[in-house]
Amino acid sequence: MSRVFLSLGSNKGEREEYLKNALVALECNPKVNIIAVSSVYETKPYGDIPQKNYFNGVVLIETEYSPDEIYFLIKKIEKEVGRTASVKWGEREIDIDIILIDSLIFENKNITIPHKEYDLRDFVLVPICEIDSHVTDPKTGIKLEDIIKSLNKKYIIDKVNFTLN
Repeated sequence: MSRVFLSLGSNKGEREEYLKNALVALECNPKVNIIAVSSVYETKPYGDIPQKNYFNGVVLIETEYSPDEIYFLIKKIEKEVGRTASVKWGEREIDIDIILIDSLIFENKNITIPHKEYDLRDFVLVPICEIDSHVTDPKTGIKLEDIIKSLNKKYIIDKVNFTLN
């Protein structure tokens, strides 16, 4: 069984509903066991495209799926939940990314683990640390809590007053 951190984000339409529906879809999969769900944070968009703020959170799952199987599962869930085509770093009904799989370092045509630039995004790091403060970056061995302290740019605005579970 692998421990997998998935980030969930939405900034288009009913953000809370998209996040909740994605979590329900994960819960309904018999090969996915949800271990923990972070708080939800309102965040400024990542990138240079003007758009609404995001709601972001992280879910920790256990699964027997391979990295590619997890990738195809989350793409299927995004589509089922209502994701439509968008530009890179543009508005999204739902965005689910694989951030970490245990201490795996892996890359193929579909995915890169750890997720590219995750270590620049407080809206990913803070929720992961909320779930498990002992997580370290697989490439450097540095605790994510220490990476957060060294970030130059902050995206988190505030915690949102609703939970995913």
